[in-house]
Amino acid sequence: SVCWPHDCTGSQRVLRDLLLDKTDRAVRKRTVRTKNRSKRSAGSFIELARRRQLVDCAIECLAAEGYVGASLATVARRAGVSKGVILYHFRSKDALVETTVEEIFRELAEFIVPRIRAEQNARGRLQAFIRSQLSFLERHRSHLLAVSYILVNHRNTRGEFYLRNKAERDAQAAIRAILEEGQSRGEFRAFAIRPMAATILNALNGALSQWVTDTSLPLSDYAEELVTTFDLATRKEPRSVIPSNQTSL
Repeated sequence: SVCWPHDCTGSQRVLRDLLLDKTDRAVRKRTVRTKNRSKRSAGSFIELARRRQLVDCAIECLAAEGYVGASLATVARRAGVSKGVILYHFRSKDALVETTVEEIFRELAEFIVPRIRAEQNARGRLQAFIRSQLSFLERHRSHLLAVSYILVNHRNTRGEFYLRNKAERDAQAAIRAILEEGQSRGEFRAFAIRPMAATILNALNGALSQWVTDTSLPLSDYAEELVTTFDLATRKEPRSVIPSNQTSL
C-alpha cells in the first residue's frame, strides 16, 4: 500500500483520491445500494433500467450517426420508445449527452483504477494508465466514438466545450499526479511535469485518432510503443560519463 504524506501536493492528492478514497467510497456506495435494494420500489428499478437503456442507445446512435445525427428522435427510434419517454428521463438532449459522458467515463474508471492500484510504484502506475485506457477503448469502440463526437462538438450556451475541457483537466491531473509521485520518490528524472503530462495525453489521443480511422493495427501495439516511449522519457538514469581519453571532433 502507499503511505501518503499529510503535506502532499495537489497532484498527489488527486492520485491519493483516485487510488484510495474515491474508489473506497464507490465500494461503500455499492454496498449500501445492495443493502437497500429490498427497500426500493419496483418502479425505481424500472426507471433505472430504462435510463441505462437510453444511454446505451445514445452511445450506439452517436457511434453510428455522429453528434449531429444522434437526435433525440433517432435515439428514441433505436430504443423503440417515443421522444417523450426520453424527455421524461432526461430533461433535454444536453442532459442525455452529459449523462452519457458520465457513464462512459465511469465505466472507463472502473476498468482503469484497479489496474493502477495493483502497481507498487509510479513507473508501473504510468504504464498501467496507458495500457488500461487503450485496452478498454479497444474493447468498447462505440464508447470511444460516442465520447469523441461529444467532446469535439458539444458546447454550453456560452459556446464553451465544457465537457471536453473537464475531461482534459481530469486526465491531465491524474497523469500529473503519477509523474509527481515518481519524481518525489526518485523514480523519475527531473522534468517539467505539466508539459510531460500534456504530451502523454496528446500521444494517447493521437493513437486513438489513428486507430479510429485505421483498425488494421491493434491499439495494444500503440500501447506498448507509448509505454516504451514514456518509460524512456521519464526514467531516472545516471549521467553518461565521457571517457577522459575521448577527443573532441
